[in-house]
Amino acid sequence: MTDAAINEAYQAILDTIVSKDLQSAERTLGQRIRSASIPDEELGENVQLFQTVRAMKRLLYMNELYRQILPVHGVVMQFGVRWGRDIAAFEAFRTIYEPFNISRLVIGFDTFEGFPSVDVKDGGHGMMVEQGLALTQGYLDSLKGLLTDRRGLDPLPNLERTQLVQGDVSETLPAYFAANPGTVVALAHFDLDLYAPTKAGLEAIRPYLTKGSIVAFDELNSTLAPGETEALREAWGLDRYAIRRSALHSGQSSYIVIE
Repeated sequence: MTDAAINEAYQAILDTIVSKDLQSAERTLGQRIRSASIPDEELGENVQLFQTVRAMKRLLYMNELYRQILPVHGVVMQFGVRWGRDIAAFEAFRTIYEPFNISRLVIGFDTFEGFPSVDVKDGGHGMMVEQGLALTQGYLDSLKGLLTDRRGLDPLPNLERTQLVQGDVSETLPAYFAANPGTVVALAHFDLDLYAPTKAGLEAIRPYLTKGSIVAFDELNSTLAPGETEALREAWGLDRYAIRRSALHSGQSSYIVIE
């Protein structure tokens, strides 16, 4: 998929949920960070200048999720990585709250090539196309390099506590559990947008959850990506869990606490 097509697919999402005026303001901030004359040594300490309110709310929400698993043993799994913002956030929270928890791995699953396929249950929104939400050419290698650089911020840089798993979750997640049967999942965040891989992920992950584990969803009860709700309904059932939401995130994000 070309960069223009990638932009078009994401633009279809923005046009659904964000006003044109807000899009313009956020685009201007993006341009500002690319042209900022702040020295490299200080740029990372001043990203709040360029961070949108939407992005800040998401970060606060992710922090709320992470704080709830501090007493829960297990790894963090992110389903749907794309540019890597949530992986970086979870990694930072680990350093803030439990820097020496050697078993708190952060593992990201993604095709890194956009949607592998689209089911009729995913609806007809403009983003629902094969290779939808793909990455720009060569970005995966850039992300791997960035995560390597971020290990310099980790108090245990000799341990690889952040991992990326490439491929269709329907195949890679069962393979991961087969290779790592001792895994316990404390937090699973689903942001795959699609019915089939979300359902497969929910079915595969269920035996690895414990009481107190959190399973979070980015598009539950969404007309934009209805497949996520259908996947939960079929895999686990909606009537068995209290589906919670946070005042910190006004979107369709929600979560379940395993009890």
